[in-house]
Amino acid sequence: MKKELIYELITGLLVLLFLYTGLSKLLDFKNFEVSMLFQHLPAWLTIPMTYGLPLSEIAVAALMIPDKSRLPGSYVFLIMMTAFTLYVGAALLHLFPRAPCACGGMLKSLGWGQHFVLNLLFIILAVISIRYYRTKRKLTTKHKPFGA
Repeated sequence: MKKELIYELITGLLVLLFLYTGLSKLLDFKNFEVSMLFQHLPAWLTIPMTYGLPLSEIAVAALMIPDKSRLPGSYVFLIMMTAFTLYVGAALLHLFPRAPCACGGMLKSLGWGQHFVLNLLFIILAVISIRYYRTKRKLTTKHKPFGA
C-alpha cells in the first residue's frame, strides 16, 4: 500500500510537470513562439514544434492519468524529458552560440545547471515509475485466472 502511494505521487508529479509546462506555453504563446523562433531548429520544423510541443506535453500528461495508458505515457514522458535534457546539456556546454529557454512558466527563470538537475530528477522519477508499473503489471497478469 505504501509503495502504491509513492508510485501515485511520482506519477502525479510527472503529470503536473507536463500539464504545467504545456499550459504555461499555451497561455503565454506569443513569448513561447518567439523563443521557438530562436531555437537551433531547421525552419521547416519550427512551426510544427511550436504548436506540437505544448499540445504533446498535455497529451502525454493525459495519457499518464488512466491506469491502462500509464505505462506508454510514462515511456513517452521519459523520451521527451531525455530529449529536453540533452538540449539543456548542450546549452550548458555552450554548444550553441545562443540558447533561449522555451520552457513554460517559472521554469524559464532557472539557470541551465538548475534546469539540467531538475530534468535529471524527473528522468529518475520516470524510470522509477516505469519499473514499478512493469513489475505491478507482471504480478497482476501472473495471478489472473486462465481466460480472464
